Amino acid sequence: MTPVHSPPPTSGARGASLFWCWTAHRPVAYDDGLDRLEKLAVIARGATTALRDVRPWPFPEFEDAITACLAPDPADRPTAKELTAAW
Repeated sequence: MTPVHSPPPTSGARGASLFWCWTAHRPVAYDDGLDRLEKLAVIARGATTALRDVRPWPFPEFEDAITACLAPDPADRPTAKELTAAW
């Protein structure tokens, strides 16, 4: 069996996963009835849900980390090393 290689997760993926796990909401709201391409178009527009509107409780440091990971410009997102150094 040939091993499957996949690229390492990006900060954006980390941020989206943390957002979902902490809030039980997608970081980008879209209608479940949309087809895949329409969902991707909504995500590509980059309008994220305000974390303060869906967070279960205030946790400023965690919110800052998630928000930084979801920066619209990937060059502005922290690396995994930068995230761990902040904690």
